[in-house]
Amino acid sequence: MPFRAALLAACLLPSILAHAGKLEKAFKALEVHDYFKARSLFQKEVKKHPAAAWYGLSVISGRPDNPFFDLDSAYLFILKADLAFTGTPDKERMTIGAVGVSYTSIQAQRQHVYDLAWDKARGQNTVAAYQRYVEQYPAGTRAEEARTIMHHLAFTETREANTAVAYKKFINGFPDAREVYEARTRLQGAIYEEATVNKDIPAFLAFIQAHPENPNVRKAEDEIFKLSTPRRTIPEYQAFIQNYPDNHHVPDAWRSIYESYSRDLSVGSITRFIAEYPDYPFMDELVDDYRTASLEMLPFRRQGKWGFIDHEGTERVKAEYDWVDDFKAGQALVGRDDRVGSINRSGRVVIPIEFDEVNEAMESTSVVERAGRVGAVDRSGEFVVPMNFSDLGDFSEGLAYAEDHGSYGYVNARGEGTISFGFTSAGNFHNGLAVVEREGRFGAIDRQGQFVVPPEYDWVEGFEQGRSRVRKGDHMGLLSSFGELLLQPVHDHIGTFNNGLSLVVTDSKCGYVDTTGHFAIPQEYEANTDVAAWGDFHAGLAEVQLQGKHGVVDIKNQRVLPFNYVDIGGTIGPLFPVKKKTKWGFVDRAGNTVGDAKYDLAWDYVGGVARVKIGDAFGAIDSTGKEVMLVQYPRMRDAQFGYIVAGEEGKLGLWSISGIRWHRPFTVISPWSTRALQRWSKAIYSVTLISRRHASCGKKMASTDSGQRSSVTCPTSRSLFTPFGPSTR
Repeated sequence: MPFRAALLAACLLPSILAHAGKLEKAFKALEVHDYFKARSLFQKEVKKHPAAAWYGLSVISGRPDNPFFDLDSAYLFILKADLAFTGTPDKERMTIGAVGVSYTSIQAQRQHVYDLAWDKARGQNTVAAYQRYVEQYPAGTRAEEARTIMHHLAFTETREANTAVAYKKFINGFPDAREVYEARTRLQGAIYEEATVNKDIPAFLAFIQAHPENPNVRKAEDEIFKLSTPRRTIPEYQAFIQNYPDNHHVPDAWRSIYESYSRDLSVGSITRFIAEYPDYPFMDELVDDYRTASLEMLPFRRQGKWGFIDHEGTERVKAEYDWVDDFKAGQALVGRDDRVGSINRSGRVVIPIEFDEVNEAMESTSVVERAGRVGAVDRSGEFVVPMNFSDLGDFSEGLAYAEDHGSYGYVNARGEGTISFGFTSAGNFHNGLAVVEREGRFGAIDRQGQFVVPPEYDWVEGFEQGRSRVRKGDHMGLLSSFGELLLQPVHDHIGTFNNGLSLVVTDSKCGYVDTTGHFAIPQEYEANTDVAAWGDFHAGLAEVQLQGKHGVVDIKNQRVLPFNYVDIGGTIGPLFPVKKKTKWGFVDRAGNTVGDAKYDLAWDYVGGVARVKIGDAFGAIDSTGKEVMLVQYPRMRDAQFGYIVAGEEGKLGLWSISGIRWHRPFTVISPWSTRALQRWSKAIYSVTLISRRHASCGKKMASTDSGQRSSVTCPTSRSLFTPFGPSTR
């Protein structure tokens, strides 16, 4: 066998060399740049040696130093060479291989054509150039990059035009572009702006009629309401209700009319309103107000139970609940025997006290939960969303997320599904957008369920403030409500917006961006490990660090405090708590020291006073730096509602923020325990008010709605807190 193979090769060699000699002339002419001769020879060899001839013609057409240079021809010829080579027998491959034509050389020539085409597209840098590259060279190594740049350029041109026609053209022309998500949202906005360019009621009405599914319909209804009621008068509200009965502001107009009549909540004004507006749609609320007109309802506690009294100390709602909330829009949440419901101001149960949880009403609807199932009731306690779900969000912008068998979607206030179930998790709508999760990634949808922000992030904050922070891996970015990246996700930390600015930390530097994502204060300050805890703006000021020292700047990056301090405890109050060396003291806004720097710890001002600490003892100073509570109390809370709770565990006192203690004794109960006692401020207000009015009584007889007499214990020796220790002034 080896002998026969060698004999066959010896017989074929003269033939191969002869053919190679003919091709060799063409390639030698090509080598010396005799393109006319080479082209002529290659054209004559197409039938005999197609792979080699097409390859040679492609090389000629792919060189810019000759009159035959043409990229389209070079690409066509190399495709023909590749196709011919695929079907070439071994004998022919040996022939053309002798002159350098092989699979490798053909692929190298193809890549050469790709590179030339890419350079051409980059040089022109237009949508048409990149589109031609993608269409002409779909297998090119830069095809995906060309497609991305093409989409970006096309969308940039579309945004500059900012018309509905332009956005439609982009969406239809580039349906697979990433920018399509933003284009859809901007399209709806452009349709709205173009249809309502006159900014008058006829324009807004025409828009609503022509585009009922546009997410800006509610915005158009808002404008109609504003234009119809510029002076907020009763006749304007009446005309609005009559002319636009389907507008979502009709309930607001009705309530505005009622509020205009009954600002004093007197029986006479409510009676007059009923006579003039017998078709008022919220008559139940009105009746409730009629019964309790001009009453101030205060929570009170007796024998471990809670109820409500009026400002005269008369019991209005019996103390029979384990806890109560404040009245809001005529109703208060109450709890009894681990069940929750609501009552009106007359004490009548509105939402049955049979649920495990009842949320505060949002858009006149309360979410309720029982035995693991969730639904929603209206203000009359009637079900509007049946308890068919395992989770249900508060209503926002007319929609609420709901969970059914592990899948999330959205329902309206009638319980009807409006956005299909198919998300892993979902959030409330804010400014027309809601955060959703799909396959472990987060994005945002509009009210039609279309993605505005594609699901590609590890976390999306939400658009409650019109923009959203996002996280990808270990880095954060910032999105606009259009889904546009205001800050790329390359930063270590982005803070919440305060005073229009947000802290941005990148590596070891930090600065502040405005709501458009532009740096209003450059990243020229140092970012230590806990800068996110103290670096945000508050009251127009922010603490910053430079060369290891802390100072304070304003929103224009003007220095308020020099960089002289080891630490700064806050920038809210009239004085700043600062640390120099090992002790804390206070300075004013001019940097002048106020008092002695003698404290081991100092806090910012809350309610007009700042807490301080020496060793294990707390005290408080006022806006002048004076100690209004001596540093002697083992426990102390920040001021709330004008009061401070201080003392020791089991022996607490209630103080005004001026440091003057209440002189009437109270029974000791810790304010850090139950849900009811977390409302200590309301209870203290109630018992204090009564003690002032009825300090000498043991019991006060009060009339109830039924005409019977009931006794209410005055707050003498049995109330909530016992002050102790010397009075500090």
